[in-house]
Amino acid sequence: MHSNLSNNFGNQNLKPYILFLDWFGKVVIETTENAKKIPKQFSYPPFGKGGNYLSEFSLVIKNARINDITISDIGINNGKIENIGKLKNGETNIDANKHYVISGFVNSHCHLDKSNLLDKMTEDHLGKTLEENRLLLKKLKSSYSESDIKKRATDTIERMLSKGITAIRTQVDVDPTAELVPIKSLLKLREKYKNRVYIEIAAFPQEGVIDEAKRDLMEKAMELGADVVGGLPLVEAKGNEKRHLEILFELAKQYNKNLDIQVDETNDPRMAILPEVIKKTKEENFNDRVTVTHAIALSRLPTEKAKEIIEQMKALKINVIVTPSANMITRFAEVSDLWIRPSNSITRVTELYDNGINVALGTDNVRDIFYPFGNCSMIRELHMLISATRMTTREYIDAALAMATTNGAKLLGLNYGIAKGRQADIIITGGMSKLDILNSDETIPCVIKNGNILSLDKNRLERRSN
Repeated sequence: MHSNLSNNFGNQNLKPYILFLDWFGKVVIETTENAKKIPKQFSYPPFGKGGNYLSEFSLVIKNARINDITISDIGINNGKIENIGKLKNGETNIDANKHYVISGFVNSHCHLDKSNLLDKMTEDHLGKTLEENRLLLKKLKSSYSESDIKKRATDTIERMLSKGITAIRTQVDVDPTAELVPIKSLLKLREKYKNRVYIEIAAFPQEGVIDEAKRDLMEKAMELGADVVGGLPLVEAKGNEKRHLEILFELAKQYNKNLDIQVDETNDPRMAILPEVIKKTKEENFNDRVTVTHAIALSRLPTEKAKEIIEQMKALKINVIVTPSANMITRFAEVSDLWIRPSNSITRVTELYDNGINVALGTDNVRDIFYPFGNCSMIRELHMLISATRMTTREYIDAALAMATTNGAKLLGLNYGIAKGRQADIIITGGMSKLDILNSDETIPCVIKNGNILSLDKNRLERRSN
């Protein structure tokens, strides 16, 4: 064989040879042309087109900072993190240049169908109370169209992608004014963006659910493909909040879906609906299937009472979503009552975290009636969260970043984290430390979804490497 091979190499008319081992360890020598025809299971290592050696990984992130002291390589195959360590080059390689690599941001609460309504507003629409805003929204929604919603929501999704958001839970209005137009629009966008961002849709009864027609719309939304039953007890006539909750739980059981309920957007504990959510969750045995968003009144309860409620939430594994920017700006009707003035319009985040409750982060409204300043940045929300709640210790900064990433992923049922076997939804940040991340540009240098590179700015990754 050796002499024949030597002779053949001297013949320039023959194609190059490659060598590999068959199943039994026997040396096999073939031309590249013939080798392409050999079944994959008979060749090791694998060869690509033209006999080129294929790497062990489809993508390798080189020199990634995965914690404060560890610089490593991350090997990715089939949308998963397959290995972390000192790795050979992959088919595609990105040099992170010692920048922090974390899971993609998860926006756990937003309203894509309402986003960018600012362009339809006038100056006299700004600075209104929550109730005034709801009336204005109803007026604007009367002219909704599918094309309008898709255009505004598409712009928002693209902004979120540039900010490193790889997963979204959006509340989508279902009510007699807009009917099912928002849901149908977002279902189409969910399909369009399925390879770029994970979108989970919560059917949101902006105008309530008690009337038969309103409940019917919610049922139709679930049948169309909504993922979560949303809720807003505050919009019901006084005294009907409990019935609102009853219907939500009925819908959740009927369609076997989880619940995400907006509660207690004011600081007035006398109006708090959270205790009723806790009671209903226990009655219906809905442990680990209920999320409450906002829960602001908890911050105004006496500490001992708040502790009791938090313990009950922990026992039932109730998740909490906070939306700092939108909550801090929300105005309520001016009355001379100290209770409802916004001394701190964010719930007891540190106490919830200290008790092991899963707390996630969302942007809430983006450039719309309720919040005209949103820019889709989770880093911006982290600034507001950490400042307002004084989460400035190292532990709490770590916790806050988890709220914006892995905690949100847990809420949405995603397997996030920089570890073997986790989903390769990854961002390479502009920071060399966690504090640096919070102080870096809000546009993320590199976004990876399911192991596929969505965006990459090599210049920003090469800018610093100390």
